[in-house]
Amino acid sequence: MLTRDDCYKELGLLPVWRLKDVPSGRRGAGATIAPAPSPANLRPQLLQGIHSRGYLPHVKADGATYFVTFRLADSLPAEVLESWADAPEDERARNTERYLDQGAGACLLARPELAEIVVQTLLCHVGSQHTLHEYVVMPNHVHVLLTPLGEYTLSDLLQGMKSVSAHKINTVLGREGPLWQHEIFDRVVRDDDEMQRLAFYIRRNPVKAGLITEESGFRWSSAWNKDAGEAPALQRALLRPGEATASAVVAPAPRRPDVATESLEWPALTAAIKSCTLCPLHKSRTQGVPGVGDLHAEWLFIGEAPGADEDRQGEPFVGQAGKLLDAMLAALRLKRGENVYIANVLKSRPPGNRDPHPDEVAACLPYLERQIDLIRPKLIVAVGRIAAQNLLKTDTPIGKLRGHVHQYRGLPLVVTYHPAYLLRSPVDKSRAWEDLVLAANTMKNLKTPNP
Repeated sequence: MLTRDDCYKELGLLPVWRLKDVPSGRRGAGATIAPAPSPANLRPQLLQGIHSRGYLPHVKADGATYFVTFRLADSLPAEVLESWADAPEDERARNTERYLDQGAGACLLARPELAEIVVQTLLCHVGSQHTLHEYVVMPNHVHVLLTPLGEYTLSDLLQGMKSVSAHKINTVLGREGPLWQHEIFDRVVRDDDEMQRLAFYIRRNPVKAGLITEESGFRWSSAWNKDAGEAPALQRALLRPGEATASAVVAPAPRRPDVATESLEWPALTAAIKSCTLCPLHKSRTQGVPGVGDLHAEWLFIGEAPGADEDRQGEPFVGQAGKLLDAMLAALRLKRGENVYIANVLKSRPPGNRDPHPDEVAACLPYLERQIDLIRPKLIVAVGRIAAQNLLKTDTPIGKLRGHVHQYRGLPLVVTYHPAYLLRSPVDKSRAWEDLVLAANTMKNLKTPNP
């Protein structure tokens, strides 16, 4: 937990605690300003300063605007938080953001009727209790930018918002128990520049998380433009299998472009991939990257997308990650180009190596499917989270996808970690070895005739 001095340094606040003006007789003369050392004694009248609820530092500032994040109770497991305990604060914040945006937990707020309850709760007392500058209701968390009004404190407002929405959502679902995580994150907005940055972050969050391509089309956000039509915002992958109900209206899969790939043979297919202009990525890439290897391979390894080196050389999995993949192949007694074909879900490099967008995956998928039809592999190995989740159409974390034999287009599919991830987290190499053993045993069973 950050020390008070750390908090002051981060927030640019002087170490001064200011008291409310209270009727004479309830405070002594000269009690308007108090030094910092003993905030606990001043808490009932505290207007500005930092205090702790035992898990995160919080700030109260008279007339301030706050950036606040609160999340569903199942969105960030305690063991995940503990794994980041020793990381710097900014790194923990980035880790949390990425984890939440991947759709962790049941993602109850992916259901439109539940998201709408939260939106209406946020809007309920606008103008009387608070000013609501920006908001977004993501599938498992909520961001708001607000200013308390009058005597209302941030704690009062959040307590009301969370309790009212929890009661209504639990009633709809016929459930009991906590809906929201007790812990919240809040920070005082320092200046106009930071206000603009945070507003942009909130409005852009659904696009960054891959829920939609235009921020104005996200229904449960202050950026929504109703004149643009009821643009479907939530992708089907945000719901667990079997959870799509009549009331949970989700967007159909992105429209597949009219690509006549079904009749293309290897030379024409390779040329089509290299010159493809079906999505905007062709404007920033160097070249399309079809794949490499044995065109009649039994093993098909599918990764995420080309990186900078792959984009430049036109071959998937080069550089240090490629060397590690070659070592993984060697562990299976395989060799690049011999009984192995290596490809990516996305054939063009996303700028900055960001995660692929759903429409980009939809544009590239016919190419990959035609490659599979031509290769006719016996087994697919999905390398990394992005490849596994897009092929299996799920948001399940890769840790839960590992250890099982899945199916893709009638072919067995095994999931393992991406070599680039293993280079950053070598502790998981033992788990990757377990995945390779599963793949080898699966292949062995495929080749063994049934008795």
